Amino acid sequence: MVQYSYFPGCNLKTNAKGFEETAIAVSKKLSSELVEMPNWNCCGTVHTMTSDNIMKRIAPTRVLSRSRKHIEELEESPNQVVTLCSMCNSTLKIVNKEINDDEDTLVKINYQLEEDEETYEKDMEVKHFLEILRDSVGYDEISKKVVKPLKGMKVSPYYGCMLLHPEEAKIDDEEMPDVLESLVESLGAELVMSPLFKYCCGSYHIVDQEDIVSSQVQKIVEAATRRGANSLVVACPLCAYNIDQQQKAMAKISPSFRPIPVFYFTQLMAIAMGEPIKINHFNDHFINPEPLLKDLGLTGRKKTK
Repeated sequence: MVQYSYFPGCNLKTNAKGFEETAIAVSKKLSSELVEMPNWNCCGTVHTMTSDNIMKRIAPTRVLSRSRKHIEELEESPNQVVTLCSMCNSTLKIVNKEINDDEDTLVKINYQLEEDEETYEKDMEVKHFLEILRDSVGYDEISKKVVKPLKGMKVSPYYGCMLLHPEEAKIDDEEMPDVLESLVESLGAELVMSPLFKYCCGSYHIVDQEDIVSSQVQKIVEAATRRGANSLVVACPLCAYNIDQQQKAMAKISPSFRPIPVFYFTQLMAIAMGEPIKINHFNDHFINPEPLLKDLGLTGRKKTK
């Protein structure tokens, strides 16, 4: 069993509990266990664009340092901190590259760390869980754990902005990614391609300009449903929230609008691997996925091979 130092970030403890619980469950089944860091702080959320802003780089560097210390307590663990949130992944990856490339910045940051904290020695990698599944576990191994193939699910992968941009943080080719596509197929679902796979969901405009988010979400959902999708799969809590919440709002305004459920990729994995339905926390979703799963016979007892 390989154990990975897992950094949850803030959203995984609040509005994305189903993302975290399903990820931890399937990681154990795949002998690639996500073990939460015992002491962590917010990564800073959005990477600063100011090159000389040292303070904005302290929080992510502290995460890297604490993860390194955590790894020493694990039985078999590579020097990698694993994330689930696209934004955490992006912020940590970019800062890690910056301080690896700039010794002066690293010295200044290490000086700002707490006295009882270890200085960061530039020996960590940042990995999104999707990268672990693709590069370390492999899709064949994932398929072997499937006891309930997702037959009837027509899934459209949605990457959003952060998984494929910028260059320092991307986990796949920005124009022709296939990590979500290959994962969906390994679970027995039908893949539905949409040209808006990285079209911005509206991001933080949900706070003060909801009309922008509504317009973006409508285009994303309709592009997928026109091609036959009955669900979307995502890897970002903010994307999940915006698309899910706005669909419910649009359905109230326009009866002709047909919403579709939004799944985290780990939720699809958990369903296909026969995990209890309750760990998905579908009660936190705005568009309830359970009617679709029930229609497809995916909520009952697992099938035996």
